[in-house]
Amino acid sequence: MNSKRHQEVAWILAGLLLVELVGAIPLEAQQDTESRIVGGYSALEASTRHQVSIRRRSSDEAVFGTGHICGGSLIDNRTVLTAAHCLVDTLDRKRPADYFRVVGGNVNRYEQSPGTAIRTVGRVAVHERYNPKNFDNDVGLLILNEPVPAMHPALKPIAMALKTPTSLTPCQTSGWGSTQYGVSSGARELRAVNVTIQQMALCNGTSSYGGSLRAGMLCAGDFRGGQDACQGDSGGPLVCDGALAGVVSHGYKCAEPRFPGIYVDVAYYRDWIEREIARNGAGSSWRVSGISALGGVLIFFIVG
Repeated sequence: MNSKRHQEVAWILAGLLLVELVGAIPLEAQQDTESRIVGGYSALEASTRHQVSIRRRSSDEAVFGTGHICGGSLIDNRTVLTAAHCLVDTLDRKRPADYFRVVGGNVNRYEQSPGTAIRTVGRVAVHERYNPKNFDNDVGLLILNEPVPAMHPALKPIAMALKTPTSLTPCQTSGWGSTQYGVSSGARELRAVNVTIQQMALCNGTSSYGGSLRAGMLCAGDFRGGQDACQGDSGGPLVCDGALAGVVSHGYKCAEPRFPGIYVDVAYYRDWIEREIARNGAGSSWRVSGISALGGVLIFFIVG
């Protein structure tokens, strides 16, 4: 057999080996399409104890950590606040409760430790006027089947702010999403980024979102670009002065100049949140803050 033939056989064998190796990777891992915070830093566990990972239960039970869909915030011992678009399917129908599970207590989403809390979901609540076309009323809740203990070592509810944050308020957002728009690999470690509340009039201007933003939305980031939430961060927290002011909703790509991220205004939807919690007999430890300067978290999602 000549050298050229040897090379052809070698390439064929290498190709077959590659196919075999790829086939051995779980499908959930191959489709791991969530992404990371852009322009951020490693999140501190002490300042993100409210942060949870909302996961596709079947995927996560197969390979722990691969089921991540969206972020969320624990607002009492049985309730997670997130974005409505995280809780619906591709036809915008609310997914059943057993589709999800919630994991918290670790900054590494693949890690299980004594502090890891894993909870199944008893009820899914999506705002009745949620509009997937313009992300109006993009707010939802997951009611957990089992409460998180009050003295849990690594997971703690966050207080919700009573007032909408004013412009130029410094905030922090966090998530396991992408560090670059269009990059499909998700972050192993929780990331955070500092963002600033921007005037809605500027964000709704012709050079930015062009009038598409509505009541109940917040605009936060930098008009120069470079710092933002991205794919996989949806539903996560926007926090200022220790209070939950926003929920990561949507935006134009990630960290683009002239297009800060868009968040759900938690204070605006406080009455809806209270009503939904009361329906479940949950919320005995529901918390709210009167802090006027609020912060938020930007998070965008991709469901594979």
